[in-house]
Amino acid sequence: MPSTRAILGLSLGVLLASAPPLLPAAAQQLSGSRGRYRATIVVPVSPQQAWRVLTSYEALVGVMPDIKQARVIGRNGRQLELAHTYQAAYTFGLPIKALLRLEETAPQKLTYSLISGERIRSLSGSWTIIPVPGGIRLEHQIAIEPELPGFLRATYYELSEENLLESMRVLKRLMLRS
Repeated sequence: MPSTRAILGLSLGVLLASAPPLLPAAAQQLSGSRGRYRATIVVPVSPQQAWRVLTSYEALVGVMPDIKQARVIGRNGRQLELAHTYQAAYTFGLPIKALLRLEETAPQKLTYSLISGERIRSLSGSWTIIPVPGGIRLEHQIAIEPELPGFLRATYYELSEENLLESMRVLKRLMLRS
């Protein structure tokens, strides 16, 4: 008669063998603090699929949790200017306008920096699409300094971290649907 340990080991082996393959690394991560963050998420899509979603700037309005308006102002090759209006918990419900300079390196990297903005001292960052077995890892690095009184900053940072994580989940859903 087999021992309990042997039966449990066999049962665990069957469960593991029938489980779907694990995604590389953690499915979603956020590191950093006080306006300097690195968020990553793994998505089982091609780099081209991810790129199409990421660069559908105007289609992301109302879908992303904080983008209320987006308009490409001009394009010159790989560079473009994008007008955004953000409104979310981290903006304390206020619409915040920003004009960004973007540089696209299809299909792997998108960098951006602030040209001008309301209530934003500085903003820059990048989106990177990294091929991994079975899909891509989407990485967003952002550095933002709001124009806010000191007593509101801790709340702002907490709310912007939550928004960043939700934005990554929304992008993943959109990429899976594309």
